Formats: sequence, structure tokens, C-alpha cells
Amino acid sequence: MTSKNEHDIYEKIGSAMKAIRKEQKLTLQDIEARSELKPSTVSLIERGKQNFSIGWLVHYCNTLDVDPAEVFTRAFRDDFQNQQLDKIFERFDAYEAKKDEK
Repeated sequence: MTSKNEHDIYEKIGSAMKAIRKEQKLTLQDIEARSELKPSTVSLIERGKQNFSIGWLVHYCNTLDVDPAEVFTRAFRDDFQNQQLDKIFERFDAYEAKKDEK
């Protein structure tokens, strides 16, 4: 059984994989023809309904001729941006607090 947080991670990665596949105008059947990956499995993974290994992800990325790092970048872009914004706000708050002390 997977936790809610782990499930969210699989959903984000799956969604990124699907977006890349769609950008390349590939169907699930195209993926099967290129890699012998079953369309039903790919569909479940792209929807975050089935777990997968790093090896599977690398194989899928090779099929799409895309770097696995691109999948992770897309999957977690919003999270990275939010973390950066949080850091900026923390620094701003610290600056404002120091300014108010003067």
C-alpha cells in the first residue's frame, strides 16, 4: 500500500510522461510498437494508478527519446517554484523584521 504523498508523486510523474508523449503526438499503440510496453500498463502509470521502477521509467524515456531528468523537472516544477517562493518570502520577512528594529 502506498501513502497519499507517494501516490501524488506517481501521479505527477505519470502526468509528465503523458504530456511528453502527447507533445510527440504518440498514441499508446505507438509506444507499444516502439517498445513492447503494454498500452494498458502505460495508461495506468500515466494516470498514477500503478507504481513503476526507475528501470521502467528509463525504458519509457528511451522510447520517447527524452532524458528522464526532463520528466522529473516537469513533474515537480511547481513544487520547486513554490519552494523558491517560500525562501524569497522568508528572506523578505527577515529583512522587514530587521528594518522595523531600526
